[in-house]
Amino acid sequence: MTQSTVQSDKRLQHLAALVSFDTQNPPRAISAESEIFCYLKENLPGFDFQLLDAGEGSLSLLAQRGNPRLLFNFHIDTVPIAEGWKSNPLELIVTPQTAIGLGACDIKGAAACMLSAASQTQGDLALLFSSDEEHGSSAAIKQFLTTEHGFTEVIVAEPTHAKAILAHRGIQSAKVVFSGISGHASEARAMQDSAIHKATQWCAHALDWVKEQDEQFDSLQGLPFNIGTISGGIKANMIASNCEIALGFRPLPGQDSAVLLEQLKQVAISKAKIKMEECKVLSGFKGPTLPAANQDFNQAIQKAKQLATTQQIPIGNAVNFWTEASLFSEAGLTALVYGPGDIAQAHTANEWVALEQLAEVEQAYIQMIDKPY
Repeated sequence: MTQSTVQSDKRLQHLAALVSFDTQNPPRAISAESEIFCYLKENLPGFDFQLLDAGEGSLSLLAQRGNPRLLFNFHIDTVPIAEGWKSNPLELIVTPQTAIGLGACDIKGAAACMLSAASQTQGDLALLFSSDEEHGSSAAIKQFLTTEHGFTEVIVAEPTHAKAILAHRGIQSAKVVFSGISGHASEARAMQDSAIHKATQWCAHALDWVKEQDEQFDSLQGLPFNIGTISGGIKANMIASNCEIALGFRPLPGQDSAVLLEQLKQVAISKAKIKMEECKVLSGFKGPTLPAANQDFNQAIQKAKQLATTQQIPIGNAVNFWTEASLFSEAGLTALVYGPGDIAQAHTANEWVALEQLAEVEQAYIQMIDKPY
């Protein structure tokens, strides 16, 4: 497909521009004056804008036309450039079937579709662009949700094969800190006093407990769990007085990660026979499930299903990956996830999105904006 074809296609023209803006995260080198925010404002004539800055490159831009109750959310940051790109990641390459570029799938393609759709419609519309989804803290969205925004429903853009996703797993990270009694490794008490020995026993029982978790929701089953790092001690002939483990797991929709974390702690401690004061579990980043655990699960699913049905979006199965839709859900909004692309293409070299799905999503956006609601 030629460059002239791109220039004649407003959707691809927007995508080429958005891809060209370097919004890799890290380093999250973005500010209110960044070119991408200027571009968004320039291409949304007739909209009112509100920019919120949560600090350290975490910003959100609310663009509003009229008085809608439905909000569309897009993150404009990308992951860092992976090894293996065959072209310039910041230059959109268009083939007969695909558009290739950093963020084309996750999720600048959806933003390009919405910019094109907004220019073809006159209906009430609210768009929220955030800059730190790939960072992991979601400070921009969290700050926005503290404002008196007035929205009751949200459609969050992520690669979903142009299907509405009503539920997904959450994410929970944690550290487990073990304490021991230092001393010479020749002493027999090293067996029970080493913090590292306590940690390894804990790990064994924790993994056994995880294997027993066979709950299921939709096509999702069990509890994905990973011990990422183990650190502690000084040298082989010294009893370790400390050891720290970093772990993460992905609860099913409807599960509360705080409850799972407490269960994991109690089960492992009781079976490993470690004293409570010798083992501290510290919660890290927590991304709620969708729907969030503080909501009535069945009611939230039904409301999201009704939103998808009203907007005539086909409904897909629950997914393993986490999205910021869960944060909106936790704040009480009806939330679903929808956008072009395949999650398998996200965060990869030579990232691409199918042109057919871009066209499908753009048309769906136009119908949503124009639909009496």
